[in-house]
Amino acid sequence: MRGRIGGIAAAVIAVSVLGGTVHATAARAEAVGQESVSGAEKAYRDSAPAVFYLKAYRKDGTLKTVGSGFLTSTGKALTAAHVVEDGVRFEAVFDDGAVRKVNVLKSDEEADVALLSVANTGKRTTLALTDEKSPARYGQRSFAIGYPLKDGKIITEGIVNAPKAEVNGEIRLLTSAQVSSGMSGGPLLGEDGRVIGLISGSFRTMSGIHICVTAEEIRNLLKTWKA
Repeated sequence: MRGRIGGIAAAVIAVSVLGGTVHATAARAEAVGQESVSGAEKAYRDSAPAVFYLKAYRKDGTLKTVGSGFLTSTGKALTAAHVVEDGVRFEAVFDDGAVRKVNVLKSDEEADVALLSVANTGKRTTLALTDEKSPARYGQRSFAIGYPLKDGKIITEGIVNAPKAEVNGEIRLLTSAQVSSGMSGGPLLGEDGRVIGLISGSFRTMSGIHICVTAEEIRNLLKTWKA
């Protein structure tokens, strides 16, 4: 992929069978619901609203490519550089159908990271990068969110196979969270909902292992870009 390469509340239900009749009660459903959500369900509920469908257009107005992006706590947004490469006009489409103009502020093709501004985001959910004190770990649960289809944002779950691995001369995070075309530029999250990576691509020769830009590299780029 690189370059050329919610939720149902968990209810406590008491069921009794008397004379062939099933009696079910869910009196505690609402009270328990939100608090009992965890794992991928919680990650999606809390983080997915920050993730948008990204469309890149050519000069003649035709659609060049699509991918994913996400709003960050810095007031800007991030995606993969290869998603916006050679595009001249960009749009972000959110879950509520809102379409917003996107500008590419900075892009590093080697790192495969692009910094975006998205117009009129208001009070939409944003995501924070994990910090130096909480680096990704071997075996850590990870969640990838993105758009393999225009109206089909998905979440997948896996582990961090390697927090730092050299791939084509770049240090990358490797994860088993499934990634499909169109998810490039979306976030890879840890269990705390913070971004531990940015989805970049997949191995052609290693089935089920996918490539992400590390949070550390993203932080370094943002410092360089003074963003």
